[in-house]
Amino acid sequence: MHDLTPLHHPSQDSRNIAVLVYLLTIFFSFIPGLVIYVLKKDDEFMFDAGKESLNWSITLMLVSLVLGWIPILGWLLVLVLWFCNVICSVLGALNASKGMYYRYPFALRLIA
Repeated sequence: MHDLTPLHHPSQDSRNIAVLVYLLTIFFSFIPGLVIYVLKKDDEFMFDAGKESLNWSITLMLVSLVLGWIPILGWLLVLVLWFCNVICSVLGALNASKGMYYRYPFALRLIA
């Protein structure tokens, strides 16, 4: 894991797109992260935001799938997980707006 401050200060456009990736992850799951991960490999800051968002979305989908099979308690935990998604994604957007990297807590790092 690397330092949370980028070596070069990212441009305003990079920061804005990273903010959008984190916020759109709340509503569109893995799609914003995947789009940026595939299309913006040349911009380190946006690429990292896309990769982090994609790892988080995959983690959420796997955990939600498992919890969905557990009646009542599992379903309640899925709601808690959704609120955690909103809070963590907003924190990611706030860090991206400052030009700082963000790491979702408990995300599986499946895409390195």
